Amino acid sequence: MMTGSAKIIRGNALELPMPDLSVDLIVTSPPYFALRSYQDDGEHYDGQIGGEATPHDFVAALLKATEEMIRVLKPEGSIWVNLGDKFSRGSRPRNMPDQFRKTSNITFEDERYVKDTAPENSGIPGKSLMGIPWRYAIKCVDELGLILRSEVIWAKPNGMPESVTDRVRRSHEQWFHFTKEPRYFCDINKIRQPYTSPPAKAQKSKFTESGQSKNPALALQHNLQHNPLGKLPGSVWTIATEPLKIDPELGIDHFAAFPTEWPRRIILGFCPENGTVLDPFSGTGTTAGVAKALGRNGIGVDMSADYCRLAEWRTNGEGFQKLFDKVTRQTSNRKHQSEKPSQSQLTFPPP
Repeated sequence: MMTGSAKIIRGNALELPMPDLSVDLIVTSPPYFALRSYQDDGEHYDGQIGGEATPHDFVAALLKATEEMIRVLKPEGSIWVNLGDKFSRGSRPRNMPDQFRKTSNITFEDERYVKDTAPENSGIPGKSLMGIPWRYAIKCVDELGLILRSEVIWAKPNGMPESVTDRVRRSHEQWFHFTKEPRYFCDINKIRQPYTSPPAKAQKSKFTESGQSKNPALALQHNLQHNPLGKLPGSVWTIATEPLKIDPELGIDHFAAFPTEWPRRIILGFCPENGTVLDPFSGTGTTAGVAKALGRNGIGVDMSADYCRLAEWRTNGEGFQKLFDKVTRQTSNRKHQSEKPSQSQLTFPPP
């Protein structure tokens, strides 16, 4: 596999240091709202997205960052954004007497997994999902004019446990695929998947069987066939989270790196060869490193000097070989699975 290049830049996602219309694909996971304080040398730095006073302010900041993504993206390019949601947590249910509160079996969110409360002026009741991904996606369409081509659910088979007893455990996040134009670069055949079931059989009504129907649409005489390249990816991708092992000498901790499989699939399907892939919230440099491993030109932008140093180690230093080997192995396994016919494919003659 031919490698491309990776460039890590310390900069602000609200003022991307690159020219207009210079990027083929954007793959990013912005910081989540009110989850953690990002630091350099143990000190919180100002201006980081995710530290806004309300979820509405957070979405507004994301929209400003998205305007910059639109500026640098080519007309035929795509934007893929990963967002998680969180619950609003009030100090007590509204209008509930103290006596009832002590005797009732109403449960509250576990403080180990919900860090803070929604401010009074947020308008979001306690215990309610804030709906941040939906608020963001709708505003991208309504206010920025982007085309929302798909919502892909990231199903996490190894998601974090929760101790709540009055709702289901959350085990997914959302990815949104936006484009600037109705026609854009897409090589979906590169990320088709193996079939796991036999092709559908032609169905005929009793009228067709008896010869009473003359509708050609009901007179199909053959079974449907699988696409020899594999089936289209669905809108739910089950991808396990991955631990990130960092050289202790770097002296940096990071707990939010997404799996390499996400940018790998997206880059193969939506970035041309030798194209440029940008992550304006680079973090550990996963997107830029995967882009480099796949022969593209990756660019990672992040405000944190610590994370830029970590990303440089992963993309252009000693950490890259491990990332490259993982991406190569994933791509090789996927190609092997696509080329190997399943038993169901062997059962039916080729079209």
